[in-house]
Amino acid sequence: MPEGVWKAYIDFEIENVDSSGNYARVGALYERLLEITQHVKVWISYAQFEHEQAKDSKNSRAIFTRAYAHFKDIEPDLKEERVMILENWLEMEVSVSANSAESQSVRAKLPKRVKKRREISDGWEEYYDYIFPDDQAETKNIKILQMAHQWKEKA
Repeated sequence: MPEGVWKAYIDFEIENVDSSGNYARVGALYERLLEITQHVKVWISYAQFEHEQAKDSKNSRAIFTRAYAHFKDIEPDLKEERVMILENWLEMEVSVSANSAESQSVRAKLPKRVKKRREISDGWEEYYDYIFPDDQAETKNIKILQMAHQWKEKA
């Protein structure tokens, strides 16, 4: 399985880091893997590596930010993956400092979990959806623009 090969290669590079603590080769491997797949587990593993092994919280934040932006802008239907990114990011921030500005900003991005119903072939199905605060701000602006467009057409 390709995932196993990549994991073994990354683990090998982590074990063979030189005495200076240069983790550049491992970071380059993760970047190459992200070119192939944008799977949520790869993003989380990369950010956790930077935080735990390389002891670089700043780079870990940057990776979480990139991952969050990817799942927000490029794959918006993958809301559960976005939640996974935020939960792991918050866990990392709390381990650094529980009441820091960074942890508060991540908490502000956490979604609200809402139970919804949808019609299926033989009745109704209940499911959970996530409403993200930053998505709501965008939809408000879109509604205003739509109303303005309708008003312009009437006039």
